[in-house]
This record gives sequence, structure tokens and C-alpha cells, in this order.
Amino acid sequence: MQLTVIFSLLFAIVIAIFAGLNSKVVEVNLLFVKPEVSQAIVILISAIFGAALMYLLNLVKTLKKSSEIRALKKVNAKLQQEKNDFNSEIKEKENGLSKIKLSDNLKEDKIIE
Repeated sequence: MQLTVIFSLLFAIVIAIFAGLNSKVVEVNLLFVKPEVSQAIVILISAIFGAALMYLLNLVKTLKKSSEIRALKKVNAKLQQEKNDFNSEIKEKENGLSKIKLSDNLKEDKIIE
């Protein structure tokens, strides 16, 4: 996370320097309007819109991932509950089998006597 912030700041500084070096006035075609604006302003606005677009795309990706994580957590909790239920069933059956074996052993002992 910190590395991303450092690279972002360095990139912003490079863009600012680049924009400062290109301060010539240019004509920008915005469909129906053709204003004359400093090239530095055009570069900075383009960079800001690009950053905002990347943020929105990342936000959508993050929301999808968090939704997927929530769904998987629900499935995981359900599977854990099923596992616990199966384990308790197994223990009950093992206890029942051990009682049956114990009673069989007692019957065998009585037969042998």
C-alpha cells in the first residue's frame, strides 16, 4: 500500500513537471466549443480524469470482490455447520457401535461360561 502511494506521488510530480514545461496555449476541440487553453491545464485535467476513471474501475472491481467474498463466507459457514453435524453423527454412531460391541462381548462371556 505504501509503495503504491509513493509511486503515485512520484508519477504526479512527473506529470506536474511535464505540464509546467508545456505551457504553450493550444486550441482544444470540445465538440461544439474550441477554447484556447494552456497546454499544461489540458495535461493536468487529462491526468485527473484518467486517475478518476482508474479509481472508479478499481472501485467496481473491489465491490465485486467483496461481494464474492461475502458469498463465499456464507458458503463456508454452511459447509462448516454441515461438517460439524456429520462429525456429531459419526460420534453418536461410534458410541452406539461401542455399546453394541460391549454388549456382544458380555453375551460372548456368558456363552463361554
